[in-house]
Amino acid sequence: MLKIFVIDDEADVLVSIKAWGEKKGYKVMTFENSDGFLDSLLENKPNIIFIDINLKGDDGRHISQDLKNILPFSVKIILISADPLALLDYHNHYADGILNKPFTFEDLERKLKQHLEK
Repeated sequence: MLKIFVIDDEADVLVSIKAWGEKKGYKVMTFENSDGFLDSLLENKPNIIFIDINLKGDDGRHISQDLKNILPFSVKIILISADPLALLDYHNHYADGILNKPFTFEDLERKLKQHLEK
């Protein structure tokens, strides 16, 4: 079963992605911030993580960079943001890709397939 983690401080984004993913048969875990995220991450080992760049009190780019440096398993990380300029340097933060807000579920599905087939 495909496991997806989403970190975003917008509750409507979390609810809609969770409902969409579960309808597709995916296991989706959502987080409003990075608190408690790491324990769940190590326990569940997701295939892909979507991280909003502009989190309250945190920067998704730094979370991405930290995860790629400390995780004992491989995971794809996609940074998401409504600010396309914030996504320009995603490679510098060890992210595997980007997703611009607003996005459709078709965009989300395409991004999943694109990065999980690599």
